[in-house]
Amino acid sequence: MNRRQFLESAACTSALSALPMATLAQSTSALAAPHIQKVWEKPEFEVRGLEIHSRRMWDWKSVSTAFSLMEKLNLNLLIFHQDKLQDAVVWPDKYFPMDVRTYQRTIQGVHERAVFLPTARDYLKNVAAEAKKRNIKFFFEVTEIEYGEGLAEIHPEILGENGTVCPTSPFWWEFLRTKYDELFDIIPGLDGVIVSPGTFESKLSIAMGTCDCPSCANTTPMEWYTKLISSMYEPIQSHGKTLVVRDFSYSKANQNLVMDAVQSVSPNIVAALKTTPHDFYMTFPNNPRIGHVDGNRQWIEFDCWGQFYGCGLFPCGIAEDMQRKLIYDRAHGATGAWFRTDLESMTGESDFNSFNLLNLVAGALLSQSTMQNIDDIYHAWLQTGLFDALVPESLESAPVPIPPAYLTRLRNFMKASYAVALKTYYVRGFMFYVNGRFFDNVDNALFYMKVHAGLEDWEPGANNRIEPTDENIAAIVAEKDEALAEVQRLPGILQAGSLPIPAEFKAHIETILSLYREYVRGSRLCAIGIFRAKQATLTHQSTHAQLALKAADDLHQYRTEIANLLDNTYFPQNVHRAFDLNCLDRLVQNIRDIC
Repeated sequence: MNRRQFLESAACTSALSALPMATLAQSTSALAAPHIQKVWEKPEFEVRGLEIHSRRMWDWKSVSTAFSLMEKLNLNLLIFHQDKLQDAVVWPDKYFPMDVRTYQRTIQGVHERAVFLPTARDYLKNVAAEAKKRNIKFFFEVTEIEYGEGLAEIHPEILGENGTVCPTSPFWWEFLRTKYDELFDIIPGLDGVIVSPGTFESKLSIAMGTCDCPSCANTTPMEWYTKLISSMYEPIQSHGKTLVVRDFSYSKANQNLVMDAVQSVSPNIVAALKTTPHDFYMTFPNNPRIGHVDGNRQWIEFDCWGQFYGCGLFPCGIAEDMQRKLIYDRAHGATGAWFRTDLESMTGESDFNSFNLLNLVAGALLSQSTMQNIDDIYHAWLQTGLFDALVPESLESAPVPIPPAYLTRLRNFMKASYAVALKTYYVRGFMFYVNGRFFDNVDNALFYMKVHAGLEDWEPGANNRIEPTDENIAAIVAEKDEALAEVQRLPGILQAGSLPIPAEFKAHIETILSLYREYVRGSRLCAIGIFRAKQATLTHQSTHAQLALKAADDLHQYRTEIANLLDNTYFPQNVHRAFDLNCLDRLVQNIRDIC
């Protein structure tokens, strides 16, 4: 089908296509069944949040849909996660008075910010007001230090001796106090801020090591984190609001520094800990810092959409895994949990156009009663309804509710998809793709696996499993073969053709499962090529080089087949990302260059 045919069919995919998304609350009224309502009387986790991380937060349809489902699932915290969200509404005025802003209009980005700022303020005030009507708290999730363009021209004292912006300049601590004072004056309905001081994603941080001035050389990371957290906590606390500090960091040492700084500042700061260390990697152990924050409240983060298990395109049910983790978190003192529904870099993709909505339903209900029968979760998901992953969220109709008679089939399907994901997106426990795309370079792949998404810090000796030896490569290929065999069984488990859904939706599900099979095949070929090429670089043996070249040829043939598939049918961007032909081209060429 061509693009026009696809988009026209999307409008009638849902049996409830005549209903606007705002009727989601009505279509899920059965969620208030007695066995679930009993759980809601006294939830085990006091705080239960839904996070929007992408540009969907600026689309009222998406926010309204989230509000409706939050009310039905008894979620009580809405989080807007954008690195510079605070700077979308605050300059602050003390440092960027109106005459300075007018003067700086020629600086790149300043004009756009000045135009957007009043609109953003009005919109976010409206979100805060709507949240309050529903007894839902509203938080920003941001990074720091962030600042507007042109600040160095006005305040050159932020520059170090080599001319770079210095993270340890005393200027920043008053700047942050002023910024957050102004933020809560502008949006008084905002209930709190979540900050990630240890990430490399902020504009400025001690962790980046970009300044080598004497001040930076004589400031320890612990001192810097303490000053930053204190500078935010004081104005936030004075407004009667809540500061939450995330442990998002790339190593055990850095994680401990951030959490130790939180404890040194105040017991009233909430410690936000990802359910697994570093990031939401499925195969990683429980975050070892959970239960070790000496009295600070703990809120645990989960990803429900699938950044590290298919990016929502291919189904993956984590309800059972989430139950195990939430039981652990509760036993170790956690009082809050929140659930991310999308990713910052994506457009038109979230839990709200994915089978992975199951995972959000699971998080919402399990955070109220961790020990409840898991089938209750699947029952609530089916009553909420299925979304079509081949339709962008902005075009989605209302979800299609499924009768309880189909529960066992859909439960078995989502559980089986979890097993496939573990062997597809991971190699012997190590992350094996980047935000939905294949790796495009042998050394980059191994660096990502060992360092960027490294497991060694949390499981000493783990790196030995992915050394390019014959024994390890045989185990890697066997794992990928299992994934391929299991993904081929998914259509028979689901039997999409007999589900009580429209014909177009059935066809889309069958297409997704066919694409999933091709994706698993591609993941297998990439793994063989990457590890054989690395083996050849270490051994310099011609037999290993020949095996790597054979893998490159197989990958090239695979790339040709996928290109033909994509050329002959219209697919939305999430499919093209999953089968990024440029990544495959670069990987094939890299393997051949190595050999």
